[in-house]
Amino acid sequence: MKCLRHSLLACSLALVSSSAYSIIPHAFTDNGGCPSDAFLFQGNPTVVYQMDLSSGFYQLSDTMASSINAVGFNESDRYIYGYDTTNLEVVRINQLFDFENVSISGLDTSISYPTGDVYNNKYYLYKKNVGMYEVDLTTFTATLVMTSGNATLNLTDMAFHPNVAGRLFAVDNSNKKLYEVTNYTVENGATFTEIGDTGVSGTSTFGAQYFDSNGYMYLSRNQDGLVYQIDLSDLSSITATAVQFSGGPVSGLNDGARCANAPIVAANTDFGDAPDSYKTSLSTNGARHYNISGVNYFFGPSVDTEGDALVSPNSDDADGSNDEDGVSFPVNFKQGSDALINLTIGGAASGFVNAWFDWNNNGEFDEATEHAINDEFLNAGDGVTPASHTLKVRVPDDAATGQIWARFRISKDAGTLAFGGVSYGEVEDHQVTIDAQPVTHTWYPSSSTWVTLAFEDDWPEEGDFDFNDITMFYRVDKVADSNGDILRYDIYGSLQAYGADFANGFAVKIDGIAASAVDSARTKLVINGATQHTTQILESGTTDAVAIISNNLKTEISTPACTGALGPYYRVWTGCTDDAADQFVFEASIPFTNPLDPSTVPSMPLNPFIFGTPGIDHGDGLRSSDGRAIEIHLKNYDVTIKANTDYFSTEQDTSVYVDGDCPGSSCDTYHNTNGVPWALVIDGEWDHPSEGSNILDAYPDLSGFATSGGSTNTDWHDRNNAVVSKLFE
Repeated sequence: MKCLRHSLLACSLALVSSSAYSIIPHAFTDNGGCPSDAFLFQGNPTVVYQMDLSSGFYQLSDTMASSINAVGFNESDRYIYGYDTTNLEVVRINQLFDFENVSISGLDTSISYPTGDVYNNKYYLYKKNVGMYEVDLTTFTATLVMTSGNATLNLTDMAFHPNVAGRLFAVDNSNKKLYEVTNYTVENGATFTEIGDTGVSGTSTFGAQYFDSNGYMYLSRNQDGLVYQIDLSDLSSITATAVQFSGGPVSGLNDGARCANAPIVAANTDFGDAPDSYKTSLSTNGARHYNISGVNYFFGPSVDTEGDALVSPNSDDADGSNDEDGVSFPVNFKQGSDALINLTIGGAASGFVNAWFDWNNNGEFDEATEHAINDEFLNAGDGVTPASHTLKVRVPDDAATGQIWARFRISKDAGTLAFGGVSYGEVEDHQVTIDAQPVTHTWYPSSSTWVTLAFEDDWPEEGDFDFNDITMFYRVDKVADSNGDILRYDIYGSLQAYGADFANGFAVKIDGIAASAVDSARTKLVINGATQHTTQILESGTTDAVAIISNNLKTEISTPACTGALGPYYRVWTGCTDDAADQFVFEASIPFTNPLDPSTVPSMPLNPFIFGTPGIDHGDGLRSSDGRAIEIHLKNYDVTIKANTDYFSTEQDTSVYVDGDCPGSSCDTYHNTNGVPWALVIDGEWDHPSEGSNILDAYPDLSGFATSGGSTNTDWHDRNNAVVSKLFE
């Protein structure tokens, strides 16, 4: 016997000797039977993790003195067998992870084997382009059962089915397909039979593969630790599709062993209680979280655990403590409107929150269309007082009315699905009532097109007059109820250029609509697809409603890869194709407490404007004061009460602003002596001038359009009428 790990203990406890190995005591056992956990052997030297497959919870068991791969659990003696890739020999491992070599005759030990499993007291080793050996663990002899010519798959593990004698399966790492090894008991006859594609995409290595007693196969992916499940419970009708089941530790080198006749057992686990069609119980791969004392990822003041879900009409609240206490809804939801959700994070650990709503009430949560809250990171309380949060969710226009089910999960890590096991966290299932509210949408200019807003921020000076200081695609959705009264405005935009030295914000004023008419609690800002739940966009201290989209657009974009002599501007330097991707795309929602009479609301495009960032100077002289006093609107549009109107009729501005004339036909703002404004709204997606190119040089027909009051040269903005060399390309 050669003792490689815990040598004094192993040697002193050695009992019966044989020519092959000495028997190390402490076989794996779990209440007299097979252990239900999986064992992951990772790295070099090998670190062993013991993992609860149901949730993905894992803990370090031991660090071994060598690199062990190709492991498999032998149910005959309840030991793990593996291949020591450091010393090129078969080893036998006990529950303490002591191991000793097993001398095998007939096995080529000049190479390292990455793939193995044990069945019926026989250990099988495989390597691509080498073949497969069957090692009899009673005679300690090896027989080649697959030739090198048949060993064509890129395998890092394989697993025997527990319920049908001798059925061996494996997933190839190259094509992600499931195969069965057939005829492997006939010398030199074993081959692979393709079953089908697992559907798992990307470059991934399934270093650990194993079964449970119900005939489900599990794949542990090295790169992210995710565990996938394949249903092979009925071998007369096999499907290869793999679904995400739980998680585990990440590794570059990974192998696994498990007692295939042990069931998957959930312990210390919190489940939801929605009907089982939503994947609630363990048998349906339901949403579940492993919880142990001292782990503080949960909703509300408490979390309990159960061995399996008590699905509706049962509830775990009737079995122990009521832990569905962290999510509430102030009022019923309404079709086509944003709903408010109150959440409390009770533990001392901040976590990622996800939520799904069965909008169509079909008994399932669809990840693509019903994942309404996605990895929202919420701060925790202090461990005594929960932290309160309010989130906003848009109810689809066609959502089913009445009661629907919703699922909320908080987790230590991002990426949680509506189903599957996760260590640390809680799941709460709730019923939500949706009231009917038919809505209509009126788009400006349409639901699939844009207008372009272009601003020159040197007002009241003309400056370089290149109109690329801020250029933005823009559209508005006016949402009305069945009576035609206005419920809200949804404003959409995408920043196309930022060529300004100054720090500028962007906002939209709703002329004639009091700020007090806005339901401020339900205003919403979405930036690059992420809802800014805590951002209040209704500006305080104004008379008319003003929605602040950004106080400083410069902070919304990263430093461009392509810069010019005057600075790192965004999409203004000719040839700067590196800045092609949109970096600031927004949606702003402005709902009203009571629907507005359509005759009282302003016409499109509302009143979009830019302003100097508060607290930052916006130029020299008079403009050197707080930038918020600088506002630049479209021609003949009104200002907010925060604007300094002393700038009118100074420098190149020839406007005559009279308080009370705006809004209205007498409003005279933001133009020079030729009628050219400092802000433009242009039909369609417009090609703006390059940095330093005066717009009147880039688009010569603009001058005639402006001086005629818009009656001539109406297509001045068309690219065919431009000096193309002066445009951003």
